[in-house]
Amino acid sequence: MLDVIVLIAMAVTAAAFAAGLVAHSGVALIPGVVAGAALYLVMAASYLMISRQTKATPVTTRLQELEEALEIIDGDLQRIDRVEDDVARLDLLTDRVERLDQTVSSIGTGDLGSVPSRDGVLSEAFEQVHARIEGLRADLEGEARNQRDKIAGDLRMLEGMIKELSRELAATAKAEAAAPVVSSSSGFMSEARPEPVQEIETETFAVYDVDVEDAEHALMEEEIIVRQAEDRPPAGDMLNVLNDAIEGGRVDLYLQPIVTLPERKLRYYEGLTRLRSASDEIVMPRDYLPVAERERLMPIVDNVLLVKSVQLLRRLRSDSRVKGVFCNIAVQSLLDPDFFPELVEFMEENSGLSESMIFEVNQPGILALTRGELSCFDTLGALGFGFSLDHVGDLDIDFAGLRDRSFRFVKIDAKTFLHDMKEKGAALPASDMKAYLEGFDLKLIVEKVEDEADVGKLIDYGVELAEGYLFGEPKAMTPQLVRELEDADAA
Repeated sequence: MLDVIVLIAMAVTAAAFAAGLVAHSGVALIPGVVAGAALYLVMAASYLMISRQTKATPVTTRLQELEEALEIIDGDLQRIDRVEDDVARLDLLTDRVERLDQTVSSIGTGDLGSVPSRDGVLSEAFEQVHARIEGLRADLEGEARNQRDKIAGDLRMLEGMIKELSRELAATAKAEAAAPVVSSSSGFMSEARPEPVQEIETETFAVYDVDVEDAEHALMEEEIIVRQAEDRPPAGDMLNVLNDAIEGGRVDLYLQPIVTLPERKLRYYEGLTRLRSASDEIVMPRDYLPVAERERLMPIVDNVLLVKSVQLLRRLRSDSRVKGVFCNIAVQSLLDPDFFPELVEFMEENSGLSESMIFEVNQPGILALTRGELSCFDTLGALGFGFSLDHVGDLDIDFAGLRDRSFRFVKIDAKTFLHDMKEKGAALPASDMKAYLEGFDLKLIVEKVEDEADVGKLIDYGVELAEGYLFGEPKAMTPQLVRELEDADAA
């Protein structure tokens, strides 16, 4: 409103100036009008330029503050990386000391009989080493915890700044939409139509900038199990639990085995997420996934899952019995304009894992995608990564289309495979499904196998890969579990 009043006042001043030239200076009418119009244009353009610079100043200041906050967070993340590297080195050192201790213990008293005090000296030395290692571990864990708490505080501050900046941008755009501007070509006043300003998304900002190389958060995902609304915790409470777990680094990776039949040998792992509350209670996907999807927090959860899966694959030997990890990823994450480019960049850096990292997506999610949205599969497929189709509820599928989109696996649950193939739209019986899929370069995995009696039927139908609680429940990825895998591969 103020801009309109000022521009009208300038127009009156310019008109008075032109009238004075004509009436008192003997200037002809047309030159006088032209001089008045020129004066008006100069005054209006100068005013609008100064006004816009003034309005832009708070936004520029906010952007500078955001850049400074990001630099601070980046420094904190680098310190956490160094601490976590030290923890990893400490784990290796502990393992070596334990092996050395076992070796010394296995020597026997006969070899040390000539030096009776030697055994006691060695035992005391090992106790001192263990005590020193435990002290260092406590110090490092305390340092990492302090740095994470500091980062969580910095991120909350940064989130508030982004929201405030978003409000200022929206207010500025609204004000400019109502104010007229001068067209330099015509001299007439016309309504400006600025580009719409979108709200800045803050929900997923915290995890995207984490250094995914060694970030020691935790992960997993995702059994999408739909639960009745009355059985779920209150949505508001679950959102608090979810945000608190993300900020506190309590998103954990669980691994469920996928085995070969009939040998039942471990071949793959499926990565699943579990949250831990502040009191260390386990929160299952069926409880937090609906809230995470509604609040658009799935990219954050998936980001943590990807990082942890990559860390596990890097530690496995090339001849490991574990040939890959099925990493669940939400369609929401694949369509996120901020997360997906970061994902592609991360996968480019880890393209050497393309044969062992399989992205798992659920059928209901991809059925809703448009042809343009399906291009996300082509982007990752061009890097060599493959996909697995999960939660298959409709077997009337374009399997050739799946193959062309870099899908390598199809998962069908045991109940559907053994009893409900026709009802689910399958064009052929279970006994022919494996061979039919192989014609499209797709491998069949029967999941949710929980009954021993079903195993014989699966073998009769030629099923070679199976997953379910019968073969092993999901286990948390701990250093001990990783060491067991490494020792089994080395044996």
